[in-house]
Amino acid sequence: MAPLPSNNTGVVFVDYNVGGEDHTLQARYSVGNAAPDALVVVQMFLEALDTELLGLTILGARARAKDSNVTLPAVWPGAGSYGSGAASNTQTAWYYDFIGRSAGGRRVRWSMFGAERFEDSTGDDYRLPATDVFGAARDVLVDNADVICAIDGEAPVWYTYVNTGVNAYWRNRVR
Repeated sequence: MAPLPSNNTGVVFVDYNVGGEDHTLQARYSVGNAAPDALVVVQMFLEALDTELLGLTILGARARAKDSNVTLPAVWPGAGSYGSGAASNTQTAWYYDFIGRSAGGRRVRWSMFGAERFEDSTGDDYRLPATDVFGAARDVLVDNADVICAIDGEAPVWYTYVNTGVNAYWRNRVR
């Protein structure tokens, strides 16, 4: 599959801090939508995931239009913080991954640092069923398939589970 340019779609970036480390959530939006539409989806996603997040602070939002290489400041429509509790040094590397694919086969991934855990109630590591809070967050993505897209501009089909883990870069950085 030939690569597509990174500016093939409009993109919003939500910058946040968890446990003293800065991160960015990137969300692509489809033609016919605007950056504020995508930011509202990110806001709803964070609200749905709130109880499974360690305390994180929103630093701001940026947007890049389709076919542009310039990001501009955008107005964040949500709260200034989500989750609760302070992340320990090692927890700053914990993340949740919501993954899907477009009909064209392009992978889409929303990763959130600040994961409160990475195993389910049965002790299975690194994959949580998209039920309860995770199901509600996934439902936000599914229900807004007309706004959120993969790099090819098509709506993704989201997997019915959430991957979790410890990011190797951030793990090594905090050592």
